[in-house]
Amino acid sequence: MTDLAALSQRYGHLSMAVLHRGGLHHALLSALPQSAIRLGMKCVGARTHEAGAVLRFANGHTVEADLVLACDGVHSAIRKAVFPKARERFARYTCWRAISPGIPAGFDPTRLSESWGAAGKRIGLAAIPGERIYWFACCGARRIKDPDLAKIGLTELQARFAEFHDPVPEVLASTSSDAVIWTDIEDLDPMPSFTHGRIVLLGDAAHAVTPDLGQGAGLSIEDAAVLASLLSRLPIDETLHEYDARRVGRAHRLASGSRLYAKVAQWQNPLVVPLRNRVVKSIPERFMDRQLDAVLDIDFEPVQAAA
Repeated sequence: MTDLAALSQRYGHLSMAVLHRGGLHHALLSALPQSAIRLGMKCVGARTHEAGAVLRFANGHTVEADLVLACDGVHSAIRKAVFPKARERFARYTCWRAISPGIPAGFDPTRLSESWGAAGKRIGLAAIPGERIYWFACCGARRIKDPDLAKIGLTELQARFAEFHDPVPEVLASTSSDAVIWTDIEDLDPMPSFTHGRIVLLGDAAHAVTPDLGQGAGLSIEDAAVLASLLSRLPIDETLHEYDARRVGRAHRLASGSRLYAKVAQWQNPLVVPLRNRVVKSIPERFMDRQLDAVLDIDFEPVQAAA
């Protein structure tokens, strides 16, 4: 159980926010002029040259720029064009996600919960604006895009996760069957650099992580903040060098930690799982606080003083 208010008080800033992706999109788009967004432009390739980069789109258009910010996700077409050896990695578990209406009686909306069950099953709950619950349910998977898992609907999910405590059954029961999204979990093998010529990768395109530490979106926002600060003070080429120096190490550490968490959480051996649960429950709070410090206690002052 994670207490959001307590974390924010501990670190002196909003440590975590839970909101609908559509709400985030609306907030970001409202800050931009309509002319800044071009729809129907699927990027399928990229190349660099001495003074910039060229993007190629599925509709036949090309765009040339002094600097390209590639934020096109874990399956980034731009990354594949300029870092052809980079590889996505299947984390060997899969996840169903949905939003259900209403806040169950007794559920504290200022807390996030994640519960571990048998056979590598996990389920998490979080309140989001509009009196709704976001939930996720995970289990191990032998292969990516498993056709048997693809057939699972809400009714079977309810049966698979029936062992979990209240209010899990209530939340699943109130969910519309067409609201459930199924995705396999993937991340990226660590990359030595997030820049190639005048192309810079941000977010999942650079360092996709499993969702186990809840830091994917946070890392992306950090990337944007650091890059914007550096660009306001330094020439482009020096900015890209400094961006790598400031972002690669932190991204690798969090990706490694998230992978480790996922492996432990997805253990399925019935002899090992009870021992894991007892060990996790016995971990001192001060030790957990130190682990949180490594993730959340961040000082961006060096960025502000980059010039």
